[in-house]
Amino acid sequence: MTNQPRPATGYPAPPQNGYPPPPQPQSNYYYPNHNPYNHNAPQAYYPAQPRATFFRRFFAALIAVFIIFGVILLIVWLVLRPRVPSFSVDSLTLTSLNTSTSPSQISGTWSFHFSVANPNHKLHVYYDEIEARLFYRNSLLSQNQLPPFDQGTKSITTMDAHLVASSAYLNSDLVNKLKDDRSRGSVKFDVQMMAVVRFKAGGWRARRRFLRVFCDDLTVSFSSNSTKGNLSGGPRRCSVGI
Repeated sequence: MTNQPRPATGYPAPPQNGYPPPPQPQSNYYYPNHNPYNHNAPQAYYPAQPRATFFRRFFAALIAVFIIFGVILLIVWLVLRPRVPSFSVDSLTLTSLNTSTSPSQISGTWSFHFSVANPNHKLHVYYDEIEARLFYRNSLLSQNQLPPFDQGTKSITTMDAHLVASSAYLNSDLVNKLKDDRSRGSVKFDVQMMAVVRFKAGGWRARRRFLRVFCDDLTVSFSSNSTKGNLSGGPRRCSVGI
């Protein structure tokens, strides 16, 4: 009896009937994936990124600094109770008022007497720079720098200001309106002051601030054909902003 040859061990069996052998079944054994950056893993599985942690801590520290700074400012405000100074026009005298339409000009001297009150109990006020401006119907007539001064707590300081217009240009329509107002016996002017001020209490100093003073509708009364007029209606309180 003849022995049939056998295939060599370790090699796949030759195909039968001309067809390849069926595929081997896949193993059901699970191999865990220990890669922490697996995109199929839940988001919470990833470790915190260093940059995100830095920004969270930075913004938390920034918020804490703002809160502490705000609390300090609140305490300072409660202790010092800062209040803006008050201004009033005690008197106003206008002399040598002259107007012309050819050319369109105005001349005159406005002499003001102001009272400045510091209502603060613990804050001194230092006026480093003061500029006064004179207007007629929103048209600038004159401006001048005033001398600096300082105020103690709960004190009142008087201040004089002289504003001069020497052949200053004024629109011809405004010249005619001023003449009409004067013929009726009174003319209204506006005064504005810009001041750079500092508040100080002991070793505490506030930064410089701009103080804006508005003294509107100051009525100057004239007698007939006179070039001199005075403030009518008594002292006028000015509005102050900071």
